[in-house]
Amino acid sequence: MPSSGTKYAKIIKQCFLTPPGWLFVGADFSSLEDRISALTTKDPNKIKVYTDGFDGHCFRAFYYFSDQMVNIVDTPESVNSIETIYPELRQDSKAPTFLLTYGGTYHGLMKNVGLTKIKAKAIENNYHTMYKVSDAWVQDNLTQAAKDGYVTVAFGLRVRTPILSQCFMNSRKTPYEAKAEARTAGNAMGQSYGLLNNRAGIELQERVFASPYRYDILPVAHIHDAQYFMVKDNIDAVTWLNKNLVECMEWQELPEIQHDKVKLGGKLLVFYPHWGKEIGIPNGAVGDEIKTVVQATLK
Repeated sequence: MPSSGTKYAKIIKQCFLTPPGWLFVGADFSSLEDRISALTTKDPNKIKVYTDGFDGHCFRAFYYFSDQMVNIVDTPESVNSIETIYPELRQDSKAPTFLLTYGGTYHGLMKNVGLTKIKAKAIENNYHTMYKVSDAWVQDNLTQAAKDGYVTVAFGLRVRTPILSQCFMNSRKTPYEAKAEARTAGNAMGQSYGLLNNRAGIELQERVFASPYRYDILPVAHIHDAQYFMVKDNIDAVTWLNKNLVECMEWQELPEIQHDKVKLGGKLLVFYPHWGKEIGIPNGAVGDEIKTVVQATLK
C-alpha cells in the first residue's frame, strides 16, 4: 500500500469494494504511538498536548521555528493559532518530527528533508530540548539493556540486545551495529504497543461470537494501529460494532499506560463507496444518529 498522502494511495484504495449488502469499515487508534510515548516516558511536553489542549503539530512547529513566528507565546490558544497563521511552518514540522522520533539525526534531515546543515542542526537541537525527559527515559532503558542483554517492551515481551552488552556506547568508536541495535530497541519500546490493536481485535471477536451478529461482522485485516471489517449493511449491526469496537480500543489496563486524563481510543469509519472515501461515525452514535451523519456526508 502506498503511504497515506501520496498521490497513489487513494487510487489504490478505490480498488477495495465489498459485495452487495455489506459495508467496509475500520477504526484507527487515535495517535497511538504519540499517546503511548507520552504515557510511558511521562514527558511533560508530550503529556500537555493531551491535558492542556495543544495541537501536537503546532506545538512542535513552535519549538522548531519560534524565531520565525511573531507574537506566538507558549499557551494553547496562541500556539494552536499557528495552524491558521503559519500553516506552512506547521506542515514543515511533520517530516523532521517523524525522522527524529525514530532515531534520525541532522544528517537525515539534510538528506531526506533537504535542509541546510545549520537548519538541520538547529531543529535537531530544538527537538531534543523539547523532549529531554523522553530522551533520558530511553537512554536509561538502553543502559539497563546493555546490562541485561534485552529491553522490555509491551506486555512484558523482550527484545534481545546482545551487541549493546559488549560495547561502550555514545562514543566515536561505538560500532554502527551497536547504534543500529539501540535504535531498534528504542523504537520497539513504543511501536510494540501496536499489540494493543491485536488485543482489541481478539476481545472484539470474542464479543462478536457471543452476539447476534456473529455472521454479520467479519474481520478483514489488522495493520499496526488500525483494524478493518466487513459488516452487513444493517443499522443495528453497525450500531453494535460502533459501541463495542471503541470500547475494546479504550482498554488501558497495563500499569505503565494508565492515566487519569490521557486516554486511548479510536473512531469507526465507514468506507463508501470504496476504501478511498471515508465517513467518520461519532463515538456513541446509534441508529438514526448514524444514518444522519452518513446522509449528511454523502450529500
